[in-house]
Amino acid sequence: MRTNTVRSVAFTVAALSTAFALAQPASAGAVADFYAKQNLTIVVGFSPGGGGDTFARFFARHLGKHIEGKPNIVVQNMPGAGGIKALNHFYNVGAQDGSRTILTSPSHTLGQLLSKPNIRYDINKLKWIGTLTQDTPSCAASGRSGFTSIEQAKNRELIVGGTGPSSSTTQHALLLANMLGYKIKIVTGYRGTAKVWLAMKKDEVQAVCTFWASSATGNQAGDVASGEMVPIVQMGRKPHPAFGKAPLAYDLARNDDERAIMRAIFGVSELSRPYAAAPGIPQDRLAALRKGFWAAVNSPELQADARRLKLTVDPLNAEDTIAGFTQILNTPKDLIARAKKLIEKPKKKKK
Repeated sequence: MRTNTVRSVAFTVAALSTAFALAQPASAGAVADFYAKQNLTIVVGFSPGGGGDTFARFFARHLGKHIEGKPNIVVQNMPGAGGIKALNHFYNVGAQDGSRTILTSPSHTLGQLLSKPNIRYDINKLKWIGTLTQDTPSCAASGRSGFTSIEQAKNRELIVGGTGPSSSTTQHALLLANMLGYKIKIVTGYRGTAKVWLAMKKDEVQAVCTFWASSATGNQAGDVASGEMVPIVQMGRKPHPAFGKAPLAYDLARNDDERAIMRAIFGVSELSRPYAAAPGIPQDRLAALRKGFWAAVNSPELQADARRLKLTVDPLNAEDTIAGFTQILNTPKDLIARAKKLIEKPKKKKK
């Protein structure tokens, strides 16, 4: 009886394996047919000209040739609320069939973690495809501002430009102000970092957070070399040579709890260009996008284009991207409660 059972199980497994194997070409053919007839859109929650838009348009030139069916890639800008508008729309309204993807911001994980009222998405349910690059953020001041270190903001007000309240441009500045007591005024509402940079040139604001190491060594290396952009504090776990003598935020923390809060707020930015599909995407199309993503980011053509444009491509696959987000989402609740207070409103000054 036992022998017959084993044979029966073996037969069933073999039959299922055969059926699965036979199904693969049909599935692959269906994916290729879908993308051959369908544009693949990359949604960007920021205005043209900023970092997210630059990466999306660069990536769009290479991705299509590595996906079954070789779809035409279209970049769609949807600025507003620091990228939250686009992600909410993408998650709830946009097509779920695999025809739309989003190059979003890691700061949106914090929006969910901190239970912000305008969050209508679940990071855990997004279908992560990968991360285009890992990066290190900083705050940089205009050379005309006279700021060379965040420490100067202990005695002098620093005016920082931000996008939306859930963006790293705003959250990072608020944490520095509220946790460490720096005199920072934040002007929000700019529709992308490109608009903040323009505001710095017009002296509307004096600084921007976030300014990436990839920008400081890439397309804005000339601005750093000329002194037009001056890194004044860096948020990586170790010093980055691109930011010169700018102090490390973690070194400014006064205890382990403050460093853990910084890790929750700053650490997620290390997954600086995460790329996702909508929750309802069919599994075979998701697999094709993940395979195509990894082939594209490792292709000689994309790497050469990145060098030409002075863009840093340091990718993570889907599994490692998910692991990175999971680590942040598992931050202890008591520290998250403190972090929420620190990045939502300025600390009231005692009279």
